[in-house]
Amino acid sequence: MSQNPQPSALLSIGETARRAGSSPRALRYYEEQGLLAPTRTEGGQRRYQADTVERIILYRRLIDAGLGTEVIRELLPCMNGSASSDTVATLQREHKKLLAQARELEATAGRLESILESL
Repeated sequence: MSQNPQPSALLSIGETARRAGSSPRALRYYEEQGLLAPTRTEGGQRRYQADTVERIILYRRLIDAGLGTEVIRELLPCMNGSASSDTVATLQREHKKLLAQARELEATAGRLESILESL
């Protein structure tokens, strides 16, 4: 595998954002936060590997679930298959929080269902 991907294998910021259902502005923000590291053309344009799209979608889901970019950045080693004990502890804490949120959402959905059934 070469260290310099073929130019045709790389996506522009606009195409990457489109495929991820995001915006170029969001991708620049993720880069500022240390979540993305695109390569650059000689002219300075950002280029992304195609598999970056899935990573961006995951970031968006984690942010929507309430995780901040600082926590996501801390969890990056876990996404690459390795992590310190502190990182694992953070992952466990965030996982518990998400499970609690899911239970609360399920209870709210159940309440709404009861209301619908009573109509």
